[in-house]
Amino acid sequence: MVVLPLFLPAYLLRFSVGPLPSTALEAYLGVLLLTFTIGFGLSGWRDGWKQLAKWQMPIVAWLIVSLLACAWAPSIMGALGLWRAYVLEPLFVFMMLPILLVGERERRFFEYAIYGLVGWVTLWAGFQFVTGLGIPHPWDVAISAGRRATGPFPFPNALALLVVPIGAFAFARKYWVVTMVAFLAALLARSDGGVGALLIACWVTAFVGAQHAAPLRKWLIASAVVAVMVIGIVPQVRDPFVKLITFQDWSGRVRVWMWDESLQMLRDRPLTGAGLGGYPTVVAPYHGHAFIEIFQYPHNIVLNFWSEMGLLGLIVFGWILWTWICMGRITMRPYGMYAILVAILIHGLVDVPYFKNDLAIVFWILIWLSLQPALDEPKKP
Repeated sequence: MVVLPLFLPAYLLRFSVGPLPSTALEAYLGVLLLTFTIGFGLSGWRDGWKQLAKWQMPIVAWLIVSLLACAWAPSIMGALGLWRAYVLEPLFVFMMLPILLVGERERRFFEYAIYGLVGWVTLWAGFQFVTGLGIPHPWDVAISAGRRATGPFPFPNALALLVVPIGAFAFARKYWVVTMVAFLAALLARSDGGVGALLIACWVTAFVGAQHAAPLRKWLIASAVVAVMVIGIVPQVRDPFVKLITFQDWSGRVRVWMWDESLQMLRDRPLTGAGLGGYPTVVAPYHGHAFIEIFQYPHNIVLNFWSEMGLLGLIVFGWILWTWICMGRITMRPYGMYAILVAILIHGLVDVPYFKNDLAIVFWILIWLSLQPALDEPKKP
């Protein structure tokens, strides 16, 4: 379990067991689940469930609404495969964590492992960016033409989506080298959403954490004022920034078109959405921009969950976030929770920070890590 974070990108190694598709990550999780069951028996699962007492109701609701989303999906079997990867397996990991990582030493090694994940995927991305090797088309262009590193993933944003919330959590924990590495990965991927989300998450975390340090808060406010002045005064900064936040660049226009088509679809299916994995099929009749592809998700956190899980699923996801906030606020230092939430929600305005094998597991891991009192006072390795 301690090294699980390092192997999360193993979902990219795919194979089939008879007619059933699977991944190397699922095989690893299968061995982990089997070992846990043999070692602890059913009592281990009961104990893990009991230790998640405040999570039980939202978890049960999450299981129910996600299964309903499979029932009305265009492909029930395909939806069940996604349900296994996005819902069931992350929840199994969430239940095992309080049983397998009971000591401070184990928890810290687990924390270092998730930082190690940021390190090795960024090294991979750095090699790609410098050499141009191993970058999928169409991002395998010259650096001057806008080369984007992807790390081990098939597209650049997958790299940024993975490292940004971890980098934000590391900032709250004062592992700032990890934050800088995550920022570098987002830069190498040329992910505007990722870079912006990480910067905003760090600023908000520092501001909240400095509630009893007036001089630091003044510096943070001053830095924000200076940034606004530079954006407002310097045309070379202002023009690209305005173009970015008003969605006037190509990526922004594509997202606006996607959101419009998604909302048209959801107006006709407000309760059910498209069903788990059903967005490309269900939104096709609403796709009025034939010159762009139909993406897998709408690229907005609200529309993503509404489309995939239906309106009830969106509400239950909000319940999960609210439970996290309520539990985080009663800890001595809730800054890790604030950092992760801001990073995910800001990045989620323009991307998909949950519906991927590694991201779903990282989401529940970060919830657990941010609520651990044993991690309140970091000890440098």
